[in-house]
Amino acid sequence: MLFAIDMPKAKGKKKKRVSVPKKKGRKPFYMLPDWLYWVVTVALLVVISTGAYYLFLRPYFYRWRPCQGTKEYGVCLPSGFLCYGIDVSHHQGNIDWKRVAQTSSANGLPIRFVMMKATEGSTFTDSSYETNIREARKAGFVCGTYHFYDPWTSPDKQAQHFINTAHVEIGDMAPIVDVERSGRSSGDLQRELLVFLKALEKHYGVKPIIYASAKFRKRHLNNTAFDGYPFWVAHYYVVRPETSKPWVMWQFTDHSSVEGINGYTDFNVFRGSEADFNSLRIK
Repeated sequence: MLFAIDMPKAKGKKKKRVSVPKKKGRKPFYMLPDWLYWVVTVALLVVISTGAYYLFLRPYFYRWRPCQGTKEYGVCLPSGFLCYGIDVSHHQGNIDWKRVAQTSSANGLPIRFVMMKATEGSTFTDSSYETNIREARKAGFVCGTYHFYDPWTSPDKQAQHFINTAHVEIGDMAPIVDVERSGRSSGDLQRELLVFLKALEKHYGVKPIIYASAKFRKRHLNNTAFDGYPFWVAHYYVVRPETSKPWVMWQFTDHSSVEGINGYTDFNVFRGSEADFNSLRIK
């Protein structure tokens, strides 16, 4: 018969409680002096305000400036130019070209030339081009036709699409290429754009006109290979376009009002004499 024997339990050693001091809040590594804090704050406000002015407010301030020249077509026309023009596409909708011609000639500063979009890439054709080129010619305007260049599409295919679509005739302005997208890189854009330009030059026997903003040309077309082509510069809300490159036309606003056209349209000036103007036309 087995008997259970109660054995005394071993007394475990009591653990000593170690008091851990409470962590005090860390003090900043460095505290700016009050005067430096305010200097930094003011500097940041100046930087932010300057950026906001140039990016958002400057265009409106320019519009609000008193016109020092002649105000026509809802805009202040730059001084020193006698030849004006507009550029249009399907975005302007149906245009009453007779009314455009009548009202522009009545104010003493007539619209002389009209640039219109015909193609984009290798397949797109502007839905208003056929009507615009036909009716603008009937109304007596010197016409120009432009292609919106796609840097992701073969330049040969784009050139062929333009040649097949555009109705460029003797007396028209030289064909125009509108370049606004850089594509993969500036180097690729420059190399392939030259292929496009050479194809048009060979077909029409005249150097095409390059349209680009002043900033875009400086960033992506800053190559002497393009210096021999007439340059149509786009730069809004400035007294003169800010570019060191020669230019023949300047698109100075997208906010003009022309009777016969619904909404706003771009407005341009030609730089040079009558002989200079005629030198850009198809012979």
